[in-house]
Amino acid sequence: MKIKNPTYDIIALSSSLICAIHCAAVPIVLSFSSLASLHFLHHPLIEWSFIAIGVVFVFVSLWPSYKKAHYKLKPLLIAGCGFGLIALGRLDLNELWEVANTVTGALMVSVAHYVNWKLLRATGNHTNCKS
Repeated sequence: MKIKNPTYDIIALSSSLICAIHCAAVPIVLSFSSLASLHFLHHPLIEWSFIAIGVVFVFVSLWPSYKKAHYKLKPLLIAGCGFGLIALGRLDLNELWEVANTVTGALMVSVAHYVNWKLLRATGNHTNCKS
């Protein structure tokens, strides 16, 4: 089975960046009264969906790359720290706490996929990672 890690990393990096933008922009957008009808964007289902997609991409991209290609823990550690910050943001102590931790965590997950992509390119396994 061939796994196209660079494609997964690019999709995962993009989805993590979208998550960070979503988490940073929603409080600002919702503060405008004319846009208050967009409150569904702050729904927990949407937020947990972003988190679930991120976890899926860790198992689809980062883990196989580590096990079969570059053997470097750095992307997994960065992603783990990112998800840790996202989890801290879920404590919902206040709005700033949630936004700061979630955005920083999502950016760290994006960086993890970028680092993974760079490691795959450096090892020459940037096209496919065979199982």
